[in-house]
Amino acid sequence: MIVTEIRPVNKKRSRVFIDGQLAFVLYNGELSRYHIREGEELPQAIWDEIMNEVLVKRSRKRALNLLLKSEKTRNQLVEKLRTDGYPPEIAEQAVAYAESFGYIDDNRYVCRYLDGPGAKKSRMAARTDLLRKGISSELIDRILQETSENSEETEREKALALARKRLGPPHPLDEKEYRRAYGYLARRGFSSSDIYSILSAYPKKSQSD
Repeated sequence: MIVTEIRPVNKKRSRVFIDGQLAFVLYNGELSRYHIREGEELPQAIWDEIMNEVLVKRSRKRALNLLLKSEKTRNQLVEKLRTDGYPPEIAEQAVAYAESFGYIDDNRYVCRYLDGPGAKKSRMAARTDLLRKGISSELIDRILQETSENSEETEREKALALARKRLGPPHPLDEKEYRRAYGYLARRGFSSSDIYSILSAYPKKSQSD
């Protein structure tokens, strides 16, 4: 294993590249302690110590600190640790450690999201947001199915609330206003049937109006 590059992250830390690939991020003091220099070989024993002792402990602490700031999905935490420079296997171990204490639970995350920020969105829009956060489609669909009782009525209520917030009390709309209102609700994932039902309270103005 040859250290091909040492690239500073900031004044305290640097990225270490082994055989042309990013291996990990270390404090500059650790580079000196382990005698890590560009163009020189990294002994297997030093590699093992860095991976199995230094980075494992540090990644676990980092993972828990991130979760103290805000709840995250499993995928979000893995990606954040990867962005911080932890190798994939170290990031996975740190996330598994957090999971073992119940600090990460995608099932719980989905339920809280649907009761919180997702409560004001259509089911389709909420599903899309959760997919972007790295939640599996199978888990999302299962929880949505479990909470599907009265879902059609809830969707219409959400669409109606948004329409009234956007348009005000029911009143006739001209063609341009109607199309804008329809597009506004459609972009938020509501079905055509729900949109037409809600906008029936906002009839189009006749050409003579």
